[in-house]
Amino acid sequence: MTKKLPSHGNPDWPPNEDVNQVQGLIDIITDNSGNYYTVYEITTYENKIEKVKLAHIMYDIAFASTFAMREIVDGYLDNHLGDFMLDVLNGHLRTLEICNRKIFSVQDFHDNKIEVEYWDMTQPPPEIPQAGWSFITEET
Repeated sequence: MTKKLPSHGNPDWPPNEDVNQVQGLIDIITDNSGNYYTVYEITTYENKIEKVKLAHIMYDIAFASTFAMREIVDGYLDNHLGDFMLDVLNGHLRTLEICNRKIFSVQDFHDNKIEVEYWDMTQPPPEIPQAGWSFITEET
């Protein structure tokens, strides 16, 4: 069942060919256990990423989403919050695919000698704009 989420279409993000082209709040990172993460912080030196701080994607969606849009509220009445969050995640993954943005892994960071830290989920998120979330949905 497709939920009623507005489509943000193709944001025209350029493809990312290497791990040093990862952009915070746009790209999604995965691990060997099937978890997805948002890049919250990036430390660079001479155009090379030295360190990233990742937040679990569901944490990021939970704090990036508000229910101010009537069509979102109406589209998810009597459903679990998780249904909405999965639709946001899958829509964002589809947007990355449309834009030819690679989903890098935590292992890709380690292989490129990039330090990886994780956001403490017991803390509030940073006060930064959420740039990446898109709501493309498809009938299944």
